[in-house]
Amino acid sequence: MSRSTHAVNAGTLDPTFAKGGVLKLPTPEFTGYYIEAILPLAENQLLIAVLLPGDPTPIGLAKVKEGGSIDMVFGGAGTGLVKFSLEDYDLDVRQLCGLSDGGWLVIGQYSPLGSGSGGVYVLRYFQDGWLDTFFGEGGVRLLPYRGEARAGDREEGPAPFGRRDRETSAGAPRASGAKGVSAVVQSDGKIVLSSVVRLDSGPSQAAVFRLNPNGSIDDTFNGSGFAIIELPGIPYDRLNIYAVVVQADGKVLVAGEYIQDSPPGGVYVIRLDATGRLETSFNGGVGAVTVAVPNSTLIDINAMALRASDGAIVAAGEIRRDRYSHGLMFVLTHGGFFDFAFNRGQPLLSSLVTDGQQWRHCAWQADGSIVVAGITGRGFVEEGTTALTARFRSDGSLDPTFNENGFVLFDEKERYETVVDMALMPNGRIVVGGFTWLGGSGLPGKDKGWIIRYLA
Repeated sequence: MSRSTHAVNAGTLDPTFAKGGVLKLPTPEFTGYYIEAILPLAENQLLIAVLLPGDPTPIGLAKVKEGGSIDMVFGGAGTGLVKFSLEDYDLDVRQLCGLSDGGWLVIGQYSPLGSGSGGVYVLRYFQDGWLDTFFGEGGVRLLPYRGEARAGDREEGPAPFGRRDRETSAGAPRASGAKGVSAVVQSDGKIVLSSVVRLDSGPSQAAVFRLNPNGSIDDTFNGSGFAIIELPGIPYDRLNIYAVVVQADGKVLVAGEYIQDSPPGGVYVIRLDATGRLETSFNGGVGAVTVAVPNSTLIDINAMALRASDGAIVAAGEIRRDRYSHGLMFVLTHGGFFDFAFNRGQPLLSSLVTDGQQWRHCAWQADGSIVVAGITGRGFVEEGTTALTARFRSDGSLDPTFNENGFVLFDEKERYETVVDMALMPNGRIVVGGFTWLGGSGLPGKDKGWIIRYLA
């Protein structure tokens, strides 16, 4: 009996997208190329966020048609771009969030050109690319790091902070892709996002904020608009938040790492109820799920996703042993217990390639399979860094119908690829975005962006 076309083609480049499944940027017509985030839209289109040349650095939004060409009509200026800049601040983009009206949010960080502090920004756009000027202040909501915000920002109470990547000792730059600032839009339009707060003169603490649909602080969330994240019964020095998702009942799942004096610490998942209070019934009354891996020097959660059918939770990240990274993944039930249907209830450590690997993004497919994307290597831009995408069955085994071995590499000769985002299209196809670095001596230089689409 012959195998189905679906099984044969899954995990291979989609020949109907761009050139053989790969869109490389810039194109002759489109000059934005440093891709930072992607968002599936209606009619199998994509919204992409890019960094543009400039001082300070602006951002640009563009649409990619189903066939892989840039929609040059988008924005109305003939450039295919909708641009945004903030005076005296460089910008980046950490996430794009779709809205029920067809518009979207842009969430990122702003950094001052000179002295001073930046913060987190949120933009709200209509589906035609126009900024919603009734959101925040003229379409922009600023959450400053240190409370020196501009007029119109709500500055009573604690000052919010954004995630700072940990310092590394390697000679090569850290490969991007772990989002840091994580956000999600609830069904009622309220915005939940991760950050940190500093109360009075104390140290900064990990926190989750909730904004109203108009960008103002939602004071009904924990009575203050934010909830400080603490792990019950676990000693630690500090926490980081790397992922936030909202369940159908409005409860908020938070995932990240806890750091102890003796590395590596561990990772955690906790749940807040819809009012922003810690839900102690999660994980049978423990209130948190934690994972620590013996003999590792680093452990991270980079992404988390919910299964629509039953609320199961998948978390993906990395652990490091003997200078090599391994992909980390585990699945929890809706109630916070390890799912024994996945890898017999144990965290799954993946070593699909000899150079090491880490997962940066994860998503559930409709049939219960899990798609993950990340990079090979140690997490730094160096020789051997390539884009890695894999599909696992619901029991944790690699899906052999996906590229015939369960995973696929995107690797261009003498270039180092890093992944910045991944998404599933409405038709199930898998889109991965990133950029390449040129090889050669010394630190590699940033070259071109790319978007690849795989059959599912």
